[in-house]
Amino acid sequence: MGLQIAARKSGSVTILDLQGRIIIGASNDELGTELRKLAEAGPSDVLVNLAGVTQMDSSGISTLVRSFVTLERQGGGLKILNPTGHVREVLELTRLIQSIPTFTDEKKAIAAFRGGTAHA
Repeated sequence: MGLQIAARKSGSVTILDLQGRIIIGASNDELGTELRKLAEAGPSDVLVNLAGVTQMDSSGISTLVRSFVTLERQGGGLKILNPTGHVREVLELTRLIQSIPTFTDEKKAIAAFRGGTAHA
């Protein structure tokens, strides 16, 4: 199974609900393209919901880091929501979970775009 991306809005925040695997190849390219489109549209706040992601490799991590840096430079931001299982382990192992604001509560994550970068 590849990666399915569903975008929705909550106020000014774009939430990307991801399902599947973020691994080298088409699935990672799709995510990169989607995040690039949002970045090119100007300062964007993006919440990446990883609840449905079952696997992530180094290419997926690279895409998240690159997008985080790009969006921050433009005055926007990227936050992570609900990483679970193996994906959470990978984020903890690489210490990304401390570098990119990560939440388990969607409302708190959305509120954090307006009021700072506190972790939930």
